[in-house]
Amino acid sequence: MAPEVKREILSSCTLEEFLSEKLKRYIKEMTRLERSNLYDTVIGEVEKALIKIVVNATQGNQLKAAKALGISRNTLREKMRQYRLGDYKSKTMIQRTKKVKNR
Repeated sequence: MAPEVKREILSSCTLEEFLSEKLKRYIKEMTRLERSNLYDTVIGEVEKALIKIVVNATQGNQLKAAKALGISRNTLREKMRQYRLGDYKSKTMIQRTKKVKNR
């Protein structure tokens, strides 16, 4: 699909409509399973994707990402750890850790 067409499709629907369409097939399969824990699964996957996108958009700047998400930096770091999203420690913290180890 051409980039122009994708932009037109995304701008012509709400976030709710977009998510509804994307989740229909997934949910159909999940509801066939007993005890699928559908709510926690979907919320977790959406949250993980959102955090990943925002952290990448802020070039790894956790403070900016946390502000954009409306959560504290500590909460962001905890969620990054929970979802195993790369390096949840800030660059400054990593540099300090390396200095301490090299002493």
